[in-house]
Amino acid sequence: MISNSGHDEHGRYSGGVAGDQTGKEWAEIPWYNRPWTHIVRFKEPRQRQYIAALAREAAGNNMIGYDQNQRTTFWQELRMSGYHPAQIRKPCEADCSAGVAAICKAVGYLIGDEKMQQISPDMYTGNEVAVLRRAGAEILTEAKYLRSDKYLYAGDILLCERHHTAICITDGEKVQTPYYTVGWHEDEKGWWYADTTKTYYADRWALIEERWYLFGSDGYMLTGVQERDGRLYYLTETGPCKGACCRTDESGALIVWDV
Repeated sequence: MISNSGHDEHGRYSGGVAGDQTGKEWAEIPWYNRPWTHIVRFKEPRQRQYIAALAREAAGNNMIGYDQNQRTTFWQELRMSGYHPAQIRKPCEADCSAGVAAICKAVGYLIGDEKMQQISPDMYTGNEVAVLRRAGAEILTEAKYLRSDKYLYAGDILLCERHHTAICITDGEKVQTPYYTVGWHEDEKGWWYADTTKTYYADRWALIEERWYLFGSDGYMLTGVQERDGRLYYLTETGPCKGACCRTDESGALIVWDV
């Protein structure tokens, strides 16, 4: 399946009413052979997972329609809605490439990827390869990626250069899905925790080995003073208990909160 922004309520490319009037202006549809000229793939599973998730949200929110003349209003509303298409409450418009650009740019803010944050919301199908390559994506042109969806990951971006683009939202039958080892992991961005072989904690508290940890929307463990639900918390910044939530003892001193 793909998330596809294709036309307005009249089957045209501009002039319609803001928002999705038919439920089909931006919708989930089966993969089809355009034919496609490129597959744009972000290398990290977490990037692709977020792209696919936001693409599904966009297809499911009828506040988001299609109009080439108002194509960047989707990005404007997305930015004001915390980068989640499902939270958009004001009718707005995209087109195929502006929609892809806005989603990838939003993912950059959600996971803290500075290169993705630099994606221009004015991207179009003629410069999409260059723009997304600068953001860290790789470009695939082998026939097996273009002629079916069997080798596509959810989060891959389909491109018919200078004509159309869309986002794959399901894994193909011949791809290997991401596999995590349950437990703590550290990379160049920080610490994160896989709670299952396919998921990791993000945007939530988690009780791990009798201590509370807070994870940001990008999935990385937070430290220092953090605000959550209107309250301030201190999370250890160094040492073997890094990230653990603290409390005050009877003397008022900060100690790690062992549950």
